[in-house]
Amino acid sequence: MKPVRQVVSRSKGRVHGLYYSRKVKRLLPWESQLERDALIILDLIPEVDDIAVQPFKLNYQFDGRERVYFPDILITGDFGRTVIEVKPKRDLGKPENLKRFPVIETVLAEKGYQFEIWTEDDIRREPRSSNVRSLSPHRLSASPEFDASRFRSYSESAGSFLIQDVVEIMGEEATLDDALTLVATGQLKLNLDEKIGRMSSVELVDEGGRK
Repeated sequence: MKPVRQVVSRSKGRVHGLYYSRKVKRLLPWESQLERDALIILDLIPEVDDIAVQPFKLNYQFDGRERVYFPDILITGDFGRTVIEVKPKRDLGKPENLKRFPVIETVLAEKGYQFEIWTEDDIRREPRSSNVRSLSPHRLSASPEFDASRFRSYSESAGSFLIQDVVEIMGEEATLDDALTLVATGQLKLNLDEKIGRMSSVELVDEGGRK
């Protein structure tokens, strides 16, 4: 899905760029580094099936006038459709935004969309930010040889398994990087809000992000 609004071109003090998403296999434009970091996180969440940037135009009434809103990001999955507004905290607290975002949320809900606002507290909090930096370099790597049935059998017998278990199951030549690649490519999942290490709990992900 192409953006319905062209991303802001080069301007003084404005940083923008393109992010290649492993999940949707295309370049996604971003208009701030905070948006870019949000896209990286979404690319690592197995439950997210699709990501689109500025996917549609929403008309709504606010302060007696017809207004237009372009969502920053739209994600879809078994959870439905969720619009994500990426906004620095300093801008979120502006009086107009405090008034208009609840209106936008209501209009979106009427059309079947959930609405979330992500600030730097959501996107760059620790240990999430460090975990994302550790995983992201592996997202485009070739996936190591992976027998899902062996992990499923181990999980059913042990009740759960750790990254260290993943390395051992994969064989003596396997490394921690191999296990992280399985996470980054959506075959295993873990809690991004817990520091990643060999003792981190992981779960097997079936097709479409479902266990």
